[in-house]
Amino acid sequence: MIIVVEGISAAGKTTYSRQFGDEHWLPELPVKDERPDAGAPTEDHTRFWAEHNIMRFQKALEIERQHGFAICDTDPMKIHYPWCIERAGFDWPDKFAIARHAVRQALADRRIGFADRYFVKNIDPAVARAQKEGDATRRRGNFEQHLALQPHLMDWFTALSKTLPDRVEFAFPDHQTVLSQLKNKTPETNPRRFDVSVFDALEEHLPT
Repeated sequence: MIIVVEGISAAGKTTYSRQFGDEHWLPELPVKDERPDAGAPTEDHTRFWAEHNIMRFQKALEIERQHGFAICDTDPMKIHYPWCIERAGFDWPDKFAIARHAVRQALADRRIGFADRYFVKNIDPAVARAQKEGDATRRRGNFEQHLALQPHLMDWFTALSKTLPDRVEFAFPDHQTVLSQLKNKTPETNPRRFDVSVFDALEEHLPT
C-alpha cells in the first residue's frame, strides 16, 4: 500500500509521516543542485520534474515491497504543484499544460501511479505560521507562497476524491488507528493505480 500525506509547508506532514517509522517514510528528495537553469526551455523543466517524481514513486514501490506500506511525504506524482502555482498566479518553469502529457505517458508506461490512500490536511494559516516559527530546523522558503497555494491544493484533492471515492481523507488520522488497520487487514491495492482514465477524469473534475 502507498499512502500520501499532503498539505502545505508547515502543515505537519513530516512529523506525522515519521510516526509510522523511518523504514516506511519516503521524504521529499533534494533537487536544488540538479534542476535545469531557470532560463532553460519549459520542456527541459518538464522532463526533469517528471523523472524526479517517477524516481520518488519507484522508491515508494520499493518501500512497499520491502516493508508492506510506504508513507509518502507529499504526493510522488506531484503534478498538482504546477497546476496550483498557476491557479495562484505565480510563475513556475514546469507548466501544467505541458507537464500533464509527461505524467499521462508515465502512467501509461506504469512508471508512476496513484496512491492507495491520501491524507490531506487543510491547516489554519495562523497555525501553520506558528508551526513554521517554532521549527528552527528548517528554513521553509517561500512560505507565504505556500499559504496562497492551499485553497488550490484543496481543489485538486477534492477533484481527486470525486475521481477515486473513499481514497482521500481530509485529515491526518491517528497513526495508531491507521497502523492497526494495516496490521489487522490486508489492504487492497488500488486496482486503478496506473489507470490513465483516472487522470483524465481528475482533470475533468478540476475547476476551470
